[in-house]
Amino acid sequence: MQSGTILKQRYEIIDTLGSGGFGDTYLAQDLDLPGNPKCVVKHLKPKDPDPGVLATAQKLFEREAETLYKLGGDSEQIPKLFAHFQEGTEFYLVQEYIEGHDISRELTPGKKLSESDTIALLKGILEALAVAHQNNIIHRDIKPQNLMRRKSDSKIVLIDFGAVKEISVLTASQQPETTTLTVAVGTPGYMPSEQSNGKPKLSSDIYAVGMVGIKALTGKNPGNLPTDPKTENVIWRNEAEVSDRLANILDRMVHEYFPQRYENATEVLEALGFIAPPTPKPTPAPTPPLKPQAPTQILTTVAVNSRGKIISRPPGQTPTPPPNPKFLFRHLLLSQLTEKEK
Repeated sequence: MQSGTILKQRYEIIDTLGSGGFGDTYLAQDLDLPGNPKCVVKHLKPKDPDPGVLATAQKLFEREAETLYKLGGDSEQIPKLFAHFQEGTEFYLVQEYIEGHDISRELTPGKKLSESDTIALLKGILEALAVAHQNNIIHRDIKPQNLMRRKSDSKIVLIDFGAVKEISVLTASQQPETTTLTVAVGTPGYMPSEQSNGKPKLSSDIYAVGMVGIKALTGKNPGNLPTDPKTENVIWRNEAEVSDRLANILDRMVHEYFPQRYENATEVLEALGFIAPPTPKPTPAPTPPLKPQAPTQILTTVAVNSRGKIISRPPGQTPTPPPNPKFLFRHLLLSQLTEKEK
């Protein structure tokens, strides 16, 4: 796309930022806003002209645009999406321009970062990635070129989410009304085996972040590090000055077998000690059973006449049925005999 091209009568292309198999990226300016602020335009186009591919691309584009709108609103470390639109068979995303540089400038070949600087770098990446993982979104293409160091505050900004790139590599399948991916989205060296096989997981991003950390410590590109012939795990510790604690965390992050990795970015932040693990809720103690209480006996004093009729009782007492006449006669007779003896 030539400089000076205007899209939607609003976004004027200034320069090309990148071009590759998944699409093109341009620096542009917004002609509708005061000062014509800069923005980034991503241009995606299915290589296969099949109508079924275009229909799938449209659905994928709308779905991923909604995701990018949400993530940009949830985190200041993910660029905001300003607009998305389709022109014919081509798709466009307009995103926030991040002024700064990608961290490939900081991770030059042969340069080794200290352990403390590497931990700080991991923290910045994981904090941005945690927002995506909390929304169950996989980035799919974490590498130094997609990690921007923002000029204004030196924070890491996570750019170029990979799922929307699938639009460019969709092809019609031999089965009717189905499409397939010709190329797995990702970058060799930072992409684990399950992602290469088209089955990325949240922990696939953890692998990529771990490889960025290993590159920072060793000064070597991931593709130049050997692997264990039995486990396929990368061998790197001999190339770095690193504590066992951090080395063990990185080894788990880049484990070849994905169930052995940390599941998401939050788990790695917990392992590094930046956030506390969730506290399990205490189990309430069982309520002890109530002990049976003995029945309460209430004794009441009343006055009776010679016929055994109650003539007075304490205030508040309810009348009771008259006593058995035989019992009263016997009681009175015994009382009279007792008086005579006295």
